[in-house]
Amino acid sequence: MNIVLRPQGDLDIQGASQMREQLLKFMETSSPQSRSYWVVDLSLVNEIDHFGLFALVELRQLACQHRCHLRLCNLKRQIAALFEIAELNNRLRIWDRQKMEQRAKAIAKSRLLLC
Repeated sequence: MNIVLRPQGDLDIQGASQMREQLLKFMETSSPQSRSYWVVDLSLVNEIDHFGLFALVELRQLACQHRCHLRLCNLKRQIAALFEIAELNNRLRIWDRQKMEQRAKAIAKSRLLLC
């Protein structure tokens, strides 16, 4: 089963903590075999600070440990620029609009976690 994390507002120390808590809570209640993609939809995120960046890198490591794929999508321009400046666009996989359209059916069936 795929999950979609949809943080809202700013991905700062509070927002990053909420996102992490939601994911950990989900992992406690689901079987390891049911996870394949963790998609972080950043469409409702206005700003990301270093706590948010660190949380996303941490999620990537957690996904690898659980043999899942972490993907980011719907980045606003200023957030995409921040990823480029921090050189995280090479470490974190970002789905563009075309890739999102290809995966739309699978994502629509995903469990949505609002953070």
